[in-house]
Amino acid sequence: MNDIIKLLIKNLVELLVNSKFAEIVTRNENGRLSEAEIKGAINDYPGSITLPPDSAYDTVCVYDVYDESTEARKVEFDLWYDEEISDLTLSADIHKSESGEFVITIDDIHVL
Repeated sequence: MNDIIKLLIKNLVELLVNSKFAEIVTRNENGRLSEAEIKGAINDYPGSITLPPDSAYDTVCVYDVYDESTEARKVEFDLWYDEEISDLTLSADIHKSESGEFVITIDDIHVL
């Protein structure tokens, strides 16, 4: 499961870094946030969002949510700006869809 979580977070972070906010919405990964809210959260933070090193994905905070059928998890990951870890955090939900695939949706992007 941890490899799946890392891959889902990494793919979502790559979309954020590349300003592919519309694609996040198209993939239904935006959760409760609109495209404009995601863009605003990323662009309003000082500096430029950058890809973290692969080792950063080992620091994903994972919280189990009691739901055995969907194997739901809440995750938090600190985004990187100007090649350094920031206090802007991506909070997301990961669960198994009806088709059995794990999916990720943004819960919030906020300063922790």
